[in-house]
Amino acid sequence: MTNDELRCDNKLHGILVRPGVMEVRCNSRFCGAGREAVVLHHFDVSNGKLIDTQRFKEPRRKESNNAN
Repeated sequence: MTNDELRCDNKLHGILVRPGVMEVRCNSRFCGAGREAVVLHHFDVSNGKLIDTQRFKEPRRKESNNAN
């Protein structure tokens, strides 16, 4: 664990990506998150206001093919 991480024993809640800016992964479908999309919000830690939101395509998981 680094000093830039906000976490409990079981989960990473956010990361300081630069001084004064916290990045939080969102799992709300209203923000666009889902099986194929990752949503990251950036917040100003001094006032808690949302700075921006970024959406990325979730990398596909490689399916194991055990049938020969």
